[in-house]
Amino acid sequence: MPARRRGSNLSVARCGSVRGVDRREFLESVAGLSALLPGLSLEQAFAQGLHERAQGAASPRTLSAAQDAAVTALAEILLPQTETIGATQVGVNRFIDLLLSESMLPAGRDRFLEGLTAIDARSRALCGAPVARARHEDRLALVRALDEQLPARAPGKAEEAALEKQPVSAERGYALLKQLVVFAYFTSEPVAKGLINAPIIPGRYDGCVST
Repeated sequence: MPARRRGSNLSVARCGSVRGVDRREFLESVAGLSALLPGLSLEQAFAQGLHERAQGAASPRTLSAAQDAAVTALAEILLPQTETIGATQVGVNRFIDLLLSESMLPAGRDRFLEGLTAIDARSRALCGAPVARARHEDRLALVRALDEQLPARAPGKAEEAALEKQPVSAERGYALLKQLVVFAYFTSEPVAKGLINAPIIPGRYDGCVST
């Protein structure tokens, strides 16, 4: 029986968006980012300060206009506005841009951007347009396909070292993008106050924490 993938529990909401990102996935995201980006601070105070400064950003510093549009489009598929606030409303794209500009190590930043390029190339091949200009239903299908390829567990150190020597695939780029989107969303003030009745970042990561 094949190993269960993380994306397999996602369902489709009435508006046609990918659902299933919750507090448990936020904790998984923090753990994954800690392993992938050891030079990145994931403290609550750091994230809140970054959100405050990102709100005042007039334009992206690292992301190009096309890259910013791609991040926004993908984040909105993952965390749309429904009965709760969406990724666009909390400025996930601005948070990620500031994180790339000021806090992410150069190698990690380059791999993130390489991953965005790979996702856009996949979108052009499958949808006939870059992800930001593709039809909503095509973006949804693309995200579903990429989400189904997420591994059931985070790669170990040896696997991570091997992956870093390879070009960043669309699947790998999507995995990092999703982790950053989830981290940015759940650490934003409206979501942290309204949706999480527990400390944003606990003292330890427990993969079996109940939601």
